[in-house]
Amino acid sequence: MSRLLPSCVLVLCFVSCNGLAGELAFRVLDSGHSPVPGVVLEVRSLDQQIVIHSGRTDDNGRATVSASLPVTVSVQTPGFEYLYKKILTATGGDIVLHLTPATLKITVDVIVKDTPSLDGPVERSALSIERSGARTVYDAVDKLIPSAHVPSRGILGHGLGKSNSMTVRGLGGSPTTQLLIVVDDRPDVMGLMGHPIPDFYSLTDVGSLSITAGPASVLYGNRALGGVIEVQPIQPEPGFHTELTSTLGSYYTGQDRLRHSGQLGRFQYQFAGGIGHTNGHRENSAFRNQDGSLRLSYGMTPVWKASIGARYGHFTVEDPGPLQNPTPGEWARVGRGGYSIGLDNRTEQSRGSARFYASHGHHMLADGFRSVDSNLGFRLKQTLQIRPGVEVDVGGDASRYGGRARNILSGYNFGEYHVTEGGGFGRVRWAAAEQLQLNAGFRYDRNSEFGGVTATEFGLTYRFAEDYALSLAIAKGFRNPTIRELYLFPAPTPTLQPEHLWNYQASFQFRPVPRLLAWITGYYSDVKNLIVTTGNYPNLQLENIGRASNRGLEINGRFRLTRRISLSSGYAWFGSNNPAPYVPANKFIYSLDVDLLRAFVAFGGRTVGRTWTSTARTTRLDAYTAATLKCTVPLGSHWSVFTTVDNLFNQQYQELDGYPMPGINAAGGFHVRF
Repeated sequence: MSRLLPSCVLVLCFVSCNGLAGELAFRVLDSGHSPVPGVVLEVRSLDQQIVIHSGRTDDNGRATVSASLPVTVSVQTPGFEYLYKKILTATGGDIVLHLTPATLKITVDVIVKDTPSLDGPVERSALSIERSGARTVYDAVDKLIPSAHVPSRGILGHGLGKSNSMTVRGLGGSPTTQLLIVVDDRPDVMGLMGHPIPDFYSLTDVGSLSITAGPASVLYGNRALGGVIEVQPIQPEPGFHTELTSTLGSYYTGQDRLRHSGQLGRFQYQFAGGIGHTNGHRENSAFRNQDGSLRLSYGMTPVWKASIGARYGHFTVEDPGPLQNPTPGEWARVGRGGYSIGLDNRTEQSRGSARFYASHGHHMLADGFRSVDSNLGFRLKQTLQIRPGVEVDVGGDASRYGGRARNILSGYNFGEYHVTEGGGFGRVRWAAAEQLQLNAGFRYDRNSEFGGVTATEFGLTYRFAEDYALSLAIAKGFRNPTIRELYLFPAPTPTLQPEHLWNYQASFQFRPVPRLLAWITGYYSDVKNLIVTTGNYPNLQLENIGRASNRGLEINGRFRLTRRISLSSGYAWFGSNNPAPYVPANKFIYSLDVDLLRAFVAFGGRTVGRTWTSTARTTRLDAYTAATLKCTVPLGSHWSVFTTVDNLFNQQYQELDGYPMPGINAAGGFHVRF
């Protein structure tokens, strides 16, 4: 290891640059097509090594740049979400960039292709999954969002037990039924149990990741009580491209990903496949998974585009059990797949999407449990420009989910159950004044088991000056009981009712100097009707008697020390009168990125406070610090190699009670693109 760490002080970024000639005219508009003056607009060469222009837009939201296409452009200003895009072609006239108001969202741009020799340094205001050393979507959320926590039991493999959990601002549950994962604009959930499967979310085909901290039930309905994790697949680039990434490290831990995309006129295709494996740092803790996806799209007209996508994955995971009560021989095998058919449209005054989707899964556990589940549904959303300064979202969705389960060892048949639900929503954003943005939304949802339920949201963003903005938001969220809670185990209770939450938050975003962007958010959540388990086994009962008052503070900052050195950090404090298990009261994340032209070094870590291990609050896990160092070095115009060291300071800690995490461990690999 002493030889490994010094060699890790190198990472890349070498690409050819484009010639600069001619002029490009940019115009930045808000969602109401009104100009946004004074925003920071930076234009770089396509490889991002050359800064062509860095300045602010004029009073009409315009900026003229001496450059020729293709280029990359980034726009950032308080009150709006960060925008980054590649400009490959232009039809003449202004290149219009539309900004989205920042209200409830914290957006994380996932840079999967983190190869400085090929793609150049990324914008430091974007957080990178690859540079964080994350191996899965869940891992990335834990490392990049201070208010999120994902307890793990090893290097790879969460399994289906209590490690199948994730919380954001103290909400999520174990299993995670209070947070929703959305993949390519469609909710993704295990139909019978009502929760996502962590080991199914690899990074094989992830292009961007967006975290909504706080209820998002107006837009997504059921299960978005505490927030939403939106995963968008990688968008194919013009031409033909193939990428291969391979890693191998401690405990025979490896991940291999292959992607290929191409374009033939209006037709685009992309397929991806991945393999992951580890023997685990404890006996009986192995993990194996494979997943693959295929997406086809066709531009029918300049306005309409049709697409179809399919995905399948399979994994096997072993659970050694806690140290105080080992369970050798415990395993789970899961296969999940699905497809979606999409139709997208975009004009100057309107944009929208339609998704019809279906997914299914087959779960097998060592204790004899077997289940088959499915989820079938559709989702529509259309954004309309009613008049200058007023934008409206309208849409609806419906789904039918459920399945059947049995135990082949005991012979017990749990039965077959299905639930249907659907609803409609509307949201409006109004640029009431040059400095004031207002938004409101409403959803009505109806469930075959619980009848109707509503969700609402209100917010405003006020820009005090070019670099200072205040956002206020109020939102209601809900979660319906799952089929497991109603009819399966641990105590089937068909009389359960939905959980409800009101969330109130304020966020202040500021840029005191051009190199520093920071924001502070305070929130208060009142959660009612929580489903809790009472009594002692085997006389258990589920009841809607839980209530929690959650409050917290989040502080985030990104500082570009020099053009090639940047710092990012975030801190979250959480307090509650009824804290859920494995929710830290304090969490601090930090990263240092150093671009050495021919090499790149990324150092990051997180310090996590003490957590309760159960609702009884009798045992706590100690605080810990886990750090990661990643180094990438180019070996030519298409190749790069990298090394990652986890738990850099060899800390002894647990994220789940009885499951010690591995000590210092390392992996190396390569990336090639052609």
